[in-house]
Amino acid sequence: MNIVIIDKKEAEIKTTTSQLIINTQKIPFNLIDTIIIEGKTTLQTQDINRLSKNGISIILLKSNRYVASIISAYNNKNANLKISQYRASLKPTNIAKELLKIKINAHILHLKEHNIILNKSRYMQNINSAKTLDELLGIEGSFSKLYFSHYFKLFPKNLHNNKRTKRPPKDPLNAVMSWLYTIFYHTITVKLIASGFEPNIGYLHRPFRDHNALSSDILEVIRADINQFIFTLFNNNLLSKESFTKKGDAVYLKYEDRKSIYPYFQEFQAQLDTKITNAITLIRSML
Repeated sequence: MNIVIIDKKEAEIKTTTSQLIINTQKIPFNLIDTIIIEGKTTLQTQDINRLSKNGISIILLKSNRYVASIISAYNNKNANLKISQYRASLKPTNIAKELLKIKINAHILHLKEHNIILNKSRYMQNINSAKTLDELLGIEGSFSKLYFSHYFKLFPKNLHNNKRTKRPPKDPLNAVMSWLYTIFYHTITVKLIASGFEPNIGYLHRPFRDHNALSSDILEVIRADINQFIFTLFNNNLLSKESFTKKGDAVYLKYEDRKSIYPYFQEFQAQLDTKITNAITLIRSML
């Protein structure tokens, strides 16, 4: 997936029949799959229609940066696939088990890279013996709590409160986690729609209101990669405590610091694209 990120104050976005124009920068449509827009911009209806006709989806990150809207270039047809999704969702445990195994394996390997060893076999046994989704969610919750208790210790104490906080995140580490999780959640949604899936129908996560449960399912597969990327950003001094600002109870990544890591994010996103595609293919094969 080729992503263009527009995060400029008062950016003016226009299109021609073959190009996206951001202020004076010109990008051919054939080099773009998805546009992520953050901040105030000018974008006309005719430009949105032109982007859509050229197969380019738009993700609009809102001011708090932890929610977004999607303008999809795809009409989300493929009724047979959606029927198969729905039928599988009535008995979700088989798919949920596979996703949970992938998640736990990836997170255990991630901690092992930092010389932290967890007992994988115990979790695999519990997953295999689980009969219900509630049991699997209990295993997932227990594992996540243990994982984060180790993960936070990889960072200086001035970056976190030693626990996962969100909506809003209350420290720098949680702020960048929420920001990146949000971006990937929505790019996964775009990829699912393009593949003909209904993103609301998930297996490890339950559908709820406008929650794209299947996007969250696939996000679990790559969370450990995102967490390692975050570790790299701080460890290489690309981000620091001074990169963040506090507004009320919430902590946010500053505009200039956000801009400075976009090149690293785009390289990282390209590396993860195959893993996301493989997870979508796995779910399709199990329907």
